Amino acid sequence: MLICADRDSIAPTIIWKGQSFDYYSYIYSIAHSPKGWTDGVIGRQWIEDFDNKTRAKTNSRDRLLLVDGHNSHYTKDFLDYAQQNNIHVLCYPAHTTHIYQGLDVVIFSPLKRYWTTERDLFQSSKQQKITKANFISIYGKAHQRALTPENVHMAFKETGVWPLNPHVVTEEMMVSSVKTSSYGQLPLPMSSPVR
Repeated sequence: MLICADRDSIAPTIIWKGQSFDYYSYIYSIAHSPKGWTDGVIGRQWIEDFDNKTRAKTNSRDRLLLVDGHNSHYTKDFLDYAQQNNIHVLCYPAHTTHIYQGLDVVIFSPLKRYWTTERDLFQSSKQQKITKANFISIYGKAHQRALTPENVHMAFKETGVWPLNPHVVTEEMMVSSVKTSSYGQLPLPMSSPVR
């Protein structure tokens, strides 16, 4: 999923578990992998898609791409492609996407809510299950509702990324977690295992 500081969003890459899938490839980027997760090959395809969908609107100027720490963003092919195409890749520090990544801070909550609404509406009105053949049309409605220009703008603003505001993230937000685990005791000793 990709959002841009100009309030734009770009259709997500959908990754299917399996060998191949052709539906909707003219609108969405469709990929597949044996487990349904991204990998280095899909990461490379994704950055090419990012380049193709953002180059024209930046008049081929340098672009900044902020990514999480997934290893598919750091293969040699991915980084070589980025360098050759004036894409500067920066990674959020480990365990901070809940603070810095606009998708986590603003977008994912309404997206989850809208997905649940659209899924439930589809299933109740059509009496059908979600399948690969109908997933994108259902998800697409939720995606469009959640990724409004205003939400995209707020994703950058709330994280201090754009407009740049280093005061958004406070020292208190960056403090390490405090151990809060407690240990309970049962009122009676456990009986020995049954033999």
